[in-house]
Amino acid sequence: MATQKAQKIQSIHVLRGVAIIMIVFSHCLGVFKNSSLIPTSYLFSFLNLFAFNFTTFFVLIAGFLFQHLTYKFNTKTYYLSKFKTVVCPYISVSIFCFIFFHNEYLSDLPWFSLTEPSIVTAITKMMLTGTQLLPLWFMPMIIMVYLMGPLLNYWSKKSLIIAGLIAMFWIVMFTKPDYTKPLLNLLHYGPVYLIGMMIRQNYEIIMKAVKDNLFLFICFYCLCLFVPFTYRYVSHLPVEKLYIETLQKIILFILALYFLDGLNHKTNDGKIFNFFSYMANISFPIYFIHEIVVLFIEKWVLESPIAFIIGTNNGQLASLGAISFLISTLAISIVIANIIKFICRDKAKYLIGGSR
Repeated sequence: MATQKAQKIQSIHVLRGVAIIMIVFSHCLGVFKNSSLIPTSYLFSFLNLFAFNFTTFFVLIAGFLFQHLTYKFNTKTYYLSKFKTVVCPYISVSIFCFIFFHNEYLSDLPWFSLTEPSIVTAITKMMLTGTQLLPLWFMPMIIMVYLMGPLLNYWSKKSLIIAGLIAMFWIVMFTKPDYTKPLLNLLHYGPVYLIGMMIRQNYEIIMKAVKDNLFLFICFYCLCLFVPFTYRYVSHLPVEKLYIETLQKIILFILALYFLDGLNHKTNDGKIFNFFSYMANISFPIYFIHEIVVLFIEKWVLESPIAFIIGTNNGQLASLGAISFLISTLAISIVIANIIKFICRDKAKYLIGGSR
């Protein structure tokens, strides 16, 4: 893989498909808001913890592919590409949210005022923080990372091993994401992007280290999963103030790369591979669309005879409901994405992000 820089990395492609499914699943789990679910249901609590923060995979993949493609980096082309496929769909989906989800709030405000909230200031604040729709918190942060492209390209030519290890220490000890504060998110996920670059730069070394110490890597991952799970039920643990959730996903990402590495050395045409490949191809549109679909399905359920499911305190029922939400959301999101792509053709990337 090291000598075929332009070749598509199938393991990364599959992980993009896995990541978008788990991100949607996390938001489907969030539909079930009964506060007693996590304290009383180990199943729901585990699913909630495992699915949480798979956005880390997206950031790692972005950093990995940036490093993989630095040999052809061009600042103008890079910025133009990100504007078309990230900024434009962010704006178009935000406009939809302002019209359908925030219209009542915005309609009560004056157009502009220096002394009180106004439509202009409210929209500006939401655009800068990504608070107009749950998944959009990610956009201001990743746009800031993309703006650092030339600097990251410069760093990509240096050894990133030490920087990557320091970044892992940093995200555990000193930062914790806050989905309403883009600068704080940048301080947390910016180093994650750098870790993704480091993993690509030292791919063969890391894969050999995993192969030689596979049991230790698996044990470390289990520890990173077990500790946050434990302090949901046990108070005053010494590690409670550490933010381990992102490190957990980084270790899982490295393990997944190891187990999927065989995909990079053969032709893949199995049904499972094709499914995850398709999900990866359409991952950007799903990311932009899915929460809108979740909200409409939730509204429909709340108005139906099965509305009690949303407020259930039964962990098994809530888990099953979340899986049903996941399947429905993915199916509807894919249909919507394909309809928009069929109507708008190549211009669809400006509305809902690019498909591969």
